[in-house]
Amino acid sequence: MFYMSVTWKKFNALGTEVIISAALSNDQAVFLDKAEKSIKDFEKYFSRFIPGNELDKFNQAAEGKIKVSEPMFKMLEAAKQWQEFSQGTFDPTIINNLEQLGYDKSFTEIDSTESNDKLDLAKLSNEFITRPRLDKLIIFNTEVFKPANLRLDFGGFGKGYIVDQISHDIFSGVANYWLGAGGDLLVSGSQDNQVGWRIGVQNPYEPSQEIFSLNTKGAKLGIATSGIFQRQGIKDGKAWHHLIDPRTGMPVDNNILAVTAIADSAVKADILAKTVLILGETAGLEFIEKKSETAVLIFLKNGGIVFSSRVKNYL
Repeated sequence: MFYMSVTWKKFNALGTEVIISAALSNDQAVFLDKAEKSIKDFEKYFSRFIPGNELDKFNQAAEGKIKVSEPMFKMLEAAKQWQEFSQGTFDPTIINNLEQLGYDKSFTEIDSTESNDKLDLAKLSNEFITRPRLDKLIIFNTEVFKPANLRLDFGGFGKGYIVDQISHDIFSGVANYWLGAGGDLLVSGSQDNQVGWRIGVQNPYEPSQEIFSLNTKGAKLGIATSGIFQRQGIKDGKAWHHLIDPRTGMPVDNNILAVTAIADSAVKADILAKTVLILGETAGLEFIEKKSETAVLIFLKNGGIVFSSRVKNYL
């Protein structure tokens, strides 16, 4: 006989707090440990802050044909897929600007005080304009042709990607679970005896508070929040945050403070939240309304909140 019990695990990885909760039978109890290992292995391979790992070796490789592992091949495929989905708004080639502006190490290691290191904006702009683009990367099975000086950062979709992979590879036979990595969340089934999971949406104006409650109604949903109120600093007198506009190479500068997106996967929600924030209120809403089974809440810097048409299905 198998008994179901709700178990959970919390640990730090990918620069954030990871929380996993699931209703598991006694023979599924190992799933939590498997999920933790998968996330920590993913971080070892693909964090841009770990010298000598697979991503670093790819970024350091010279121009030409190189052999990559199957996980790396899948990440490169996914990067291309989500860049196309976002119509270029998601762009993993902005890594140089992230580093030069100040996000050159994990946020747990960045000093919160102002950096006086000099910033040559003209040089940075020229390097950004002339950087090699992702569409020049050619993929063949486990080999790729890498353009000269192409460097990538998987931080823009990595947490959502690995959460979805864990759902597919480990929790496929589990009805009720919560997989959360910072602002990226995937839930399935229900919490306790309720219909669906209740998801609190962080108030970006008062980050310690919740401002809305979403209900998944038993569906498998990805929910992600992206904002400019965290992961920021000052370098050479210039304020920066980690969301770079691929059209300018500079931190996004519009009237949006944060976006919470809802979709059928964690990685899609992650991409949508960033895309809408970068595009801005009007273009962002136009983009989201064309994507079926998706919704966003847009939090404006002036305190206003804008809802896409399908948000009502979850409030």
